[in-house]
Amino acid sequence: MKKNIWTMILPALALILAACGISPSSGAAQPTLAATPAPQETQPLNIVIASAEAQPAQEAQIAAPISAPIQEIFVHEGDAVKAGDLLLTLYAPDLAGQVNQAELAEQAAELEFQYWIPYRHDRPPERKQQAQAEWDQKKASLEVARANFAQTSLYAPFDGTIISLTAQAGEYAQAGQALLLLADTAHMQIVTTDLSERDIPLVQAEQPVRIYFEALDVTINGKVNRIAPQSQTVGGDVVFPVFITLDQQQEGLRWGMSAEVEIQTK
Repeated sequence: MKKNIWTMILPALALILAACGISPSSGAAQPTLAATPAPQETQPLNIVIASAEAQPAQEAQIAAPISAPIQEIFVHEGDAVKAGDLLLTLYAPDLAGQVNQAELAEQAAELEFQYWIPYRHDRPPERKQQAQAEWDQKKASLEVARANFAQTSLYAPFDGTIISLTAQAGEYAQAGQALLLLADTAHMQIVTTDLSERDIPLVQAEQPVRIYFEALDVTINGKVNRIAPQSQTVGGDVVFPVFITLDQQQEGLRWGMSAEVEIQTK
């Protein structure tokens, strides 16, 4: 009879322990641990990160202002020039002739005016006024002729380096045709290439910037100079170029080198 009682009690006890989360074999409850999510890297709220590239502080395509043959080129690719240096001349003898004619006409008008000097009372005053007007007109014509002829000489607008020459002496240049590229490579700036329109409201002039150049493996400091007033579309995204001034010029930095910038927005 006792054997039958234990046969009934043991299965019931096993059911009770299982309901309480206790394994009959171990005699102890096994705790259940909740899964911990993996940590995610987040960008600091006071930092805007963007890709960028090095560009000259100034660059200019020097183009022919008039259509004329190229008379002489005074520079070569790679030459360093100063503002005001003569770069090339165009051959325009007709414009030179117009200057000579205008100079002769101006001199004749001046002599005509001087003929009507005040102490010659037998000369009518209105004729003197007319002579004055004619002289002024000839002087104005001479200035126009000189300005037209001045277009045959092209000068460097700023200090820089001749990056490329796309013409040779003797070739005929059309008005507006680019003849050479001048750039101030001694003073480089950094321009962002993918700074999103979502981040641009955080960026302001004078904010400090850290710039890393992978090709040189160096990090230097700078500051935001200005923000482009017009957006660009890159890969379907709307971006705004931001121009960054370097605190010091980095040796070995070349036009087009890539960089990563961190703009401190606060």
